[in-house]
Amino acid sequence: MEYIITTKEKKVATLERYISVPKLFLALPFFTPKNSASTEKYTEVAKFGDLRKIRLRSVNLSVIRDFEVFLFLMKKAYLKKSNTFEFDNTEIFELLKIKPNHRDSFMKEVYINLIEEKLSSIDVSYTKREDLLNQRIGFKFIEYRQVNKKTTKIRLSKEFIEFFNELEYLYDIPLDFLDLLKNEYQRILYILYVCNRKNETNFFSLEDLRKRFNVSETTLDKTVSMNIRKANDALLELGIITKYEEVKETVTVKGKTITKKNGKTVTFKVDYTYKTLYTELAKKRAAAAKNLDAFKKPIKVKKPKIAEEAEQPKIIDEGDEEWT
Repeated sequence: MEYIITTKEKKVATLERYISVPKLFLALPFFTPKNSASTEKYTEVAKFGDLRKIRLRSVNLSVIRDFEVFLFLMKKAYLKKSNTFEFDNTEIFELLKIKPNHRDSFMKEVYINLIEEKLSSIDVSYTKREDLLNQRIGFKFIEYRQVNKKTTKIRLSKEFIEFFNELEYLYDIPLDFLDLLKNEYQRILYILYVCNRKNETNFFSLEDLRKRFNVSETTLDKTVSMNIRKANDALLELGIITKYEEVKETVTVKGKTITKKNGKTVTFKVDYTYKTLYTELAKKRAAAAKNLDAFKKPIKVKKPKIAEEAEQPKIIDEGDEEWT
């Protein structure tokens, strides 16, 4: 059954190259690096707004290709004002920059699996108090799909769209900025910075970053720190952040706290603003066009060896209270 989307439209929803995404889908390890710890995962949140015991379940979803197609489908639903829509597959080819001579194999070997297995695996459940009773509610992301060589028809779950729309703390994601970040660590850090901009200087513990990147317990802290350092260097070159520092572990000697020699990194201290995160797209494109290795190759965490300016959305939230 077709569901007509009638929620109040935000300005950003009308901008072609932006989409508003709840913090729940950005800050949690839902879309992760391709080589993250597990192939199937459950992400749980004890409380978010008036919802309790939220569980997000899926196979491992990458923050590059899977995330882009997820946003593409949500954007289609908003623009069509319906949970049921059809599109030409060339839109996906252009989105993912699939060359014409690779499109047949991409359809057979990647795209059908992406729609049928990966995105269709997204399952949401939570507890909500209604009519004086706790109701346990659950639903899928994709309710129906039909794919052929030329077109794709999708019906998203109306419950998922309502859930997505009703979540608090929406953040504007500029698709042109994501397009510059082909490295998984760069992209996840950018997403984290977008939804944690309460101050000009923000702190991210290595422990929390390991969770967000869904890093295997066997991966050394120094390897994770190195990967984050490289990604921050790239974001610095692009002008997305203005500065970052690594806070090392400390020891107490004779009542004085001093930085431990050769100590491991425990926190990343990063400076950025709304302006650096969202504006001066042309300058950032020029920086990325230098073909630096940092902008081209994804980091493989399993190996410890070591244009014009787009229209800008209004600020939705310059900083929200921390959530659990």
